[in-house]
Amino acid sequence: MTKINRLEWDSDFFNLEVGEIVINSSNKIELGDFDLVYVKSTEKTTIELNGFEKTHSETKVVYFKNLVNLNPIDSQVIELSETNYSIKELNQLAFESGNHSRFKLDNRIENRKFEELYELWVKNSINKSFADEVFVNLHETIIAGFVSYKVVDDYATIGLIAVSKEFQGIGIGKQLLCKVENELIKKGIYELRIPTQEENYQACGFYEKLGYKKFETTNISHYWRK
Repeated sequence: MTKINRLEWDSDFFNLEVGEIVINSSNKIELGDFDLVYVKSTEKTTIELNGFEKTHSETKVVYFKNLVNLNPIDSQVIELSETNYSIKELNQLAFESGNHSRFKLDNRIENRKFEELYELWVKNSINKSFADEVFVNLHETIIAGFVSYKVVDDYATIGLIAVSKEFQGIGIGKQLLCKVENELIKKGIYELRIPTQEENYQACGFYEKLGYKKFETTNISHYWRK
């Protein structure tokens, strides 16, 4: 009998019993008292959980790149702390970055709850509990885009990255990533990983164009108690 692992952070945030299970065998699953279960697997599959319905699935893909050379940087890319930023402005950008998120697309999760999740992500990136640094691209006094990253062991991972719709297509996303890459090389970190959704074709194409390769793929489905 395989048990579902309770996710404390998610349970507290959603005020529900939220669990997670990785499907890698045909063992029976002990469902417990969960309201929402994240089912993860390496292969796309549908399972039957008695008393639950599947509401959304996504394929999470993690890209990676070995960092070698420093990049030329636009002087408009600076640390967030150097600006008179508006938290509302950053939150709006974060909402755009989450448009393909399972927390946005699962119709059992209210949009306001999705926004609260990303507002908390921004807050914890600024206070550096979720991120080591946040960089922004300034267009005059407007934040046109931002990126956060965190070093984990001998590599780093991107947390949030977003470019305002009116400034997309002019190289701001590339400049933000180049800034992170340069900072990591200076710190002696030579691998950067970026998670996104396989269904986010624009983001996947962007990362691949910049030399990032697929590193890991995980299928994640949401099962809610009926």
